[in-house]
Parts: sequence; structure tokens; C-alpha cells
Amino acid sequence: MDSKRKILGNMRLIYDNGFEEKNIIGHHDKQIKQIILNQLKDNDSFLDSTWISLTDQKFRVFVDKCKKESRRIICYSGPDWDNSCEPTYQPPHFSQEWELLNQCDVLQIGNTLGKHYFSFWVDFVYNNLNSYQTFDPYDLQTPLKHYMCLNRKPHRPRVELYYKLKRLGLLPYGHTSLGERAQLPTDIINEEGDAAVSGNVGITNDISSLGHENNWNSHYLNVVTETTVYTDVFITEKTLKPIIGKRPFVILGDHNIYKLLKDWGFDTFDDLFGTGYNLPNYADRFNWIADVIENLVVLDQNQLSENLIRLKPRLEHNYNTFLKIAKENKENLYHLLDK
Repeated sequence: MDSKRKILGNMRLIYDNGFEEKNIIGHHDKQIKQIILNQLKDNDSFLDSTWISLTDQKFRVFVDKCKKESRRIICYSGPDWDNSCEPTYQPPHFSQEWELLNQCDVLQIGNTLGKHYFSFWVDFVYNNLNSYQTFDPYDLQTPLKHYMCLNRKPHRPRVELYYKLKRLGLLPYGHTSLGERAQLPTDIINEEGDAAVSGNVGITNDISSLGHENNWNSHYLNVVTETTVYTDVFITEKTLKPIIGKRPFVILGDHNIYKLLKDWGFDTFDDLFGTGYNLPNYADRFNWIADVIENLVVLDQNQLSENLIRLKPRLEHNYNTFLKIAKENKENLYHLLDK
């Protein structure tokens, strides 16, 4: 990746150690970053914060140069989260990398709420929308599972939720997976998604589809386990899939996810599932999700199907809201540094 860490012309200092351009994530990210680079002022520098590390001498040199020359650092977080805080799952504190960065004038753009917010994944899904729409999500396959909860990487909150559902005897009611520990009996292989990540965790990196048609069309509630629960707000394709795929959802993720979805105008189904997403501790939030599923499994197949059809106007509202927000998100990208 050293070839990507370089100083470009026009006196603009750039540190970019992000996704490789040859894969589907890196290719889209390159296009976004070029739009941002075109907005930089002469004394601005650019930092892709995806994989910054104090062990990387070039990162330390970059920060030192910005500090000495009083450069403003435009710090971008796109495909991955705003990594300014350590993943302690407790009240967040700055990582060592950010202790160093905060000695400079830093403007965070991307996955940080505010006027410089931009969602890479909203733009990615919108750009690849056709690949998520290869079948009719209302073509219900019976018997319906009460929920779907798919987990590729076994992050701590996902593991804890999975084993909570297992202890409660709720796994048979859902389509569930957890890395190498549990896979779906039938699944797809997303080659372009797998090419974008390293390591095999037993489950395909399905970033550009709704997955196996029969699996998707045979579940009612989509249980989203987002990538992080400790950053400002990080929304990925995981949250957007039930919106595109027209399912009610609950989300285990950052505190601000529901705030952002509501601000955007999405229906978050509070009347059906409550507002346990407001609980301060992530363990309390996954206990809320377990309670939601426990209350759901008393419904029979007819009730599940009827409820899903009854929700159709609200599901269509969410889909249309996504189209609107995605267009606004794209327009905002061209003016991130104007504000």
C-alpha cells in the first residue's frame, strides 16, 4: 500500500492508506475521495483515517509536517468508521493516533454527525441499487422465519447477542449466522465482496445484494448488528438492506443511528418494537432486541404474513425515503468543505 501514501502536487499533503482501488469498495471510495480532493484549499492536507497507526512512520511524518506547517487536516472516514475512539464498549476515549492528530487543526468529514457528514454506504448502495433488487421481496416464501440476524465478523456485541438468543431458545425461529461458528444452510457467494476483504471467516462478504432470495423472502423482522456500537454514527449496507429489501428492522449499533434515521425521515417502527435503542449500554440494547424477538415468536405464520402485508405502505415509505436521502447525500458530497 506504500504507493498510495504520497505527496501530490499543488502543495497538498495527502496520506491515503485506504482500500485498494481494484476492489468494489476501493473503486467507489476512490471516486468519492477525488471529489473531496477537488475541494481542498491550498494549505489543506488530506487524511484517509481507515487504517492509521502510530507504528507507521509515514503517518507520524505526515502529522508532524502538518503541525509544523500549520496545515488543516481534512480527515475522511468513509467505508470504515470514525476511528477516533478505542473500541472499549465503554464511554469512548481517544485512541493514541488521535491524541497525536488532535495536536493539529483537524476537520472530520464522513462518519461524524454535523454539517460535514457524508455516508459512504448510502452512496455505495445507491450506486449499486440494481444489484439489491433482483427479486420481489413481497414474494413471501413459507414457512416464514420470525427474524433474520446475519453476522459475518464475530465482533463482541454480535457474539453476545447470538448467544443470548441461543440461551433463550430463539435460534430456531430465525435465519442466523455468526462467522465460522454458524452459517446458513443455503447461502450465496458474493465474489466481489469477498475480494474486498482479507481473511475467511466462513461467511461471504455480501455487501451488494440482499443475499439468497429464499432466505430473504422467508423472514419477517430484520435484526441488524452494525459494525460498531461505540463510535459517533456508522451506518453501513447492513442497516440499508431492510430498507431496500422492505422489512421492518431493529438495530444494534451506535447511539446516533436511530437519531440519524429519524432525522432523515425513516419509519423506525417504534410502535411495534419500542425504543430500547436509547438504552445507554449496548448490553441493555441487545437484551431489548432479545425481548422483541421473544414477543414476536408467539405469532403464527398467518399473523406474520398478514403483519408484513399490513406494513407495506410503511415499508414503501422507507424505500422512497432512501431514494430521496441518497440523492441529497450525493449532492452534499460536492459541498462538504463549503460549510
